[in-house]
Amino acid sequence: MAITYEGNTASFESVIYEDEVVSFRDFLQEKAPEEVQLNFEECEDIHLAIIQLIMAYKKNYSLSYTFGEQVKLFQRVLEGFDVSENYCN
Repeated sequence: MAITYEGNTASFESVIYEDEVVSFRDFLQEKAPEEVQLNFEECEDIHLAIIQLIMAYKKNYSLSYTFGEQVKLFQRVLEGFDVSENYCN
């Protein structure tokens, strides 16, 4: 597994493919409405469906990110997501 879970933290390693979507969704549903920490320090890339789950969680609950030194495209997307601009409820 490329995503490991410990408490309220999900750590992403290598490349995250679509086969991780269901387990990640289950993790977020189990933790709601608690704050979740997402660690992307060892992550190279993530599937768009994972990004969508993160954005949906962030729209309704609190979460924080940890990124590595090299800025990745998914990092720019996640950091640029403004919940006030998302009108989908």
